[in-house]
Amino acid sequence: MRTKAFFALSLMVLIAFGLTPINLGEAAATTMVYVFDPITQGDTSSAAVDETFTLEVKVADVQYLVGFEFYLVWNTSLLEFVQVTEGPFLNSTGAYPSMFTAKYPGFPGWLYPDRVYAASALIGAQLSTSASGTGVLARVTFRVLAEGVGVLDLQDTALAKYDPFKPKPIVHSTEDGYFAYPLPLVVVEPAEVLGILPGDSFNVNISAIGVSNVYNWTLKMRWAAGLLNATSIVEGSFLSDAGATDFVSVIDQDNGVLNINNTLTGDPLSGVSGSGRLATITFTPETRGKTDLELFAVRLYKQDGSVSPAAVESSSFSNTLRDVAITDSALSTGSVSQGQKVNITVTVKNKGVENETFTVRVDYDSKTVESKPVSKLFPNVTQTLTYQWDTSNVEPKSYTIKAVIVETIPGEVNKDDNVRTIGTVTVTGSGTIDFNLLLIGGAIAAAVVVVLAVFFLKRRK
Repeated sequence: MRTKAFFALSLMVLIAFGLTPINLGEAAATTMVYVFDPITQGDTSSAAVDETFTLEVKVADVQYLVGFEFYLVWNTSLLEFVQVTEGPFLNSTGAYPSMFTAKYPGFPGWLYPDRVYAASALIGAQLSTSASGTGVLARVTFRVLAEGVGVLDLQDTALAKYDPFKPKPIVHSTEDGYFAYPLPLVVVEPAEVLGILPGDSFNVNISAIGVSNVYNWTLKMRWAAGLLNATSIVEGSFLSDAGATDFVSVIDQDNGVLNINNTLTGDPLSGVSGSGRLATITFTPETRGKTDLELFAVRLYKQDGSVSPAAVESSSFSNTLRDVAITDSALSTGSVSQGQKVNITVTVKNKGVENETFTVRVDYDSKTVESKPVSKLFPNVTQTLTYQWDTSNVEPKSYTIKAVIVETIPGEVNKDDNVRTIGTVTVTGSGTIDFNLLLIGGAIAAAVVVVLAVFFLKRRK
């Protein structure tokens, strides 16, 4: 598809830069133009009916980019176009403006209800202002019209590389995106693994949730090499319950990567839909540290070779030393009259190797004096907190004062020092004067004086 819009931009680019359209038939390269959803961190976008979502058209591993163009095509029964805007990548240096052109449903003279055209070129481009690396070329926003699954199809992509005489085409591959609601998932479970020490082992399951018509699936996972060893990969029951399968897995321990391919064999009538376990992986920690257990290159295929879309949720592992403790405490007094205040100090320490944020609460018996936050306490650093207990509304008696670290630190190696009994405070009667009793007492005393005076007066007579 090469429309008048494409030729118009091509002509503009040729005049300004001497660009020529890219020959997409050339050999594949590492540079890629692809659809990326910033919410799901994958190529599958999702939102409920009447909601909007924004996808990003990105470029990866490009060198000296000075211009681009693409078409994005969608299913109009599922999605309604809202807007398209240029991303920040091409004009990332800000030294020269870019000339952004877009045509879309509703644009005067645009005849295509199911596609948008976007292109941009740097004006006065130089080698120093060209864009290299990975970034967002454009953002496209849609409104969801109906539940379903559809392809967000990139077509006729073109990239131009800076050259002092005549910009040159950049050979690249493309990767479409997908829309799906409800959103199918491929997830690593549990979402977080904590505290497994070197020499022990743990399992993670890779599961499919709400997928449809899967005949073959492939995926990769990576982690910090040297921290974990993947010791085994076992096929799950998702495909195997439906019939004979071919399950192939490869572990690259040196680079911290594994690759799995699982497919139904024979000639089943259809793929598998629903939810189930794809694989179970066993890891053994070699040392302390933390790493993502990141799924990537996840593809679910139907029997005809088309993609069954799904979003991806990865996991993480950490067994770094994490430990916070209450190391000291003090009371200003052990006895007060009701209404007086007691000063309480609590010292906490981060005995681990990561910055920690938590809350320290001081109690008198089962009631709370006050809670105070500790924010990003550095390793091997202490902090002293001061509390004041007002006993005005406290019943006179003895109370046990206690300090408690409220939050549980994930993977903490010692929780016994998160609670500390500071001491006992006895609250006595307030000692204040009851003026009603004083008046009554005074009246009685006066009456006694009068009686005694009369008695002695009669005796003198």
